[in-house]
Amino acid sequence: MLFVLLFLPLSLAVYHLSDDRVKEYVLFAISLIFYSLGSPEYFFLFLISAMVTVAIGRTIAGVEGKPLRRALLILGIVFDLSFLLYYKYSGFVSGIWTQITGIETGSREMLLPLGISFYTFKAISYLADIYRGEAVPEAGFTHDLLYLSFFSQIQSGPITRYNSLKRVSEGRADIFSDGAVRFMTGYCKKVLIANVLANITDEVFGTPFVNFSTSYAWLGAVCYSLQLFFDFAGYSDMAIGITEMFGYHCMENFVYPYMTGSVSEFWRRWHISLGEWFRDYVYIPLGGSRCRRRYRVYINLFVVWILTGIWHGPAWNFVLWGLGYFVIISFERITGLPRKIGSRIGKAVYRIFTLLFINFQWVMFNSADVGNGLRYIKRMIVFQRNSLADHRVLFLLGDYAFFIILAIVLCFPVVPWIRKKLMDKKTAFRAFEILEYSLILIAFIWAVSFVVAGQNNPFAYANF
Repeated sequence: MLFVLLFLPLSLAVYHLSDDRVKEYVLFAISLIFYSLGSPEYFFLFLISAMVTVAIGRTIAGVEGKPLRRALLILGIVFDLSFLLYYKYSGFVSGIWTQITGIETGSREMLLPLGISFYTFKAISYLADIYRGEAVPEAGFTHDLLYLSFFSQIQSGPITRYNSLKRVSEGRADIFSDGAVRFMTGYCKKVLIANVLANITDEVFGTPFVNFSTSYAWLGAVCYSLQLFFDFAGYSDMAIGITEMFGYHCMENFVYPYMTGSVSEFWRRWHISLGEWFRDYVYIPLGGSRCRRRYRVYINLFVVWILTGIWHGPAWNFVLWGLGYFVIISFERITGLPRKIGSRIGKAVYRIFTLLFINFQWVMFNSADVGNGLRYIKRMIVFQRNSLADHRVLFLLGDYAFFIILAIVLCFPVVPWIRKKLMDKKTAFRAFEILEYSLILIAFIWAVSFVVAGQNNPFAYANF
């Protein structure tokens, strides 16, 4: 709440009142303050890491000779990955070691540095783009450091590229207002939809399986799919909005992913920046789809999806989650489905299969371990009655029907469709704009009141 009512307004005021020549320095200082408040115990580690990364990147840009440049690139990647591996995965690896050898390592789970997964991927893309000649460092260190630390994106992305950090305010007087509307929209998605649906999903996923029914399991699974989307898409909208309010462009991260017709398409719509990162820095360097031997393509896909699963969390359920996407996406590549389906009914059936598969995947994603995930999915598939759970479903639907229906409707491009229909009707279009912005403002005030009343949850994707 302090961020929305104090930190952000003060930061915007200081930034926009500053001289253009020092704006970048001011924004970098604001980003450091944000990190020091959000993760004070790791602040100096973050600062040193960013400075070393920038030093290596600028050295790569300034030296000749491919072997030396490659050696510096490897050094930088190993340096950045070492923090991620130590803080996020050392406990997981030591647990596997203990299971195999029976030797206790004495390791314990550590508090993660703020946004370490997203920061690490941005740092690697920075180094790789400079090495490839696709990015040229700016004259001063500050721009590079700002790219790595920009506070609007440090916690949960999007994973933007170095070349995208360009001020676009010149000649774009509307970028601040567009950013403000985008921020309020994302805030409402998070607070009024994701947080509300979390009341259902927290209850269902925390209920012992002995008290489950099939309808109860489906309610929890569907609500979690909606919750996660509005949580993460809401954060992305807020990040994009803040970035624009400071006069910078920010890439889209979600494009109505549940409108997908295939699993492959889903990942071109969901968490776009992550998918593009794995494509450009893992899949293509491994050979991508142009390998002479066809089996190598699927080995490359396997590596990408196992790494995608592990990136989300150091647990076997995330590994299985990534493996599931590898299997179905490989199946779609081999069979040509759903592209080769000629009938509308066939395409509709495959679309339903896709959404069911994604829903099962989110259950595994949100489960404590593989066993719990499989037991939950079994309750969804194998019909089971439980009068208490079934009555609870009716009660929850009665209480939350409005928010569930609203979430489902907003998974479709309703507003863009209306805007397109009214584009040639100036009066009607203007009236719709006024109505739209008024509803967003009212919803934002309502959402702020929710948070003031203490009804708020952390961003779900901040855990990854």
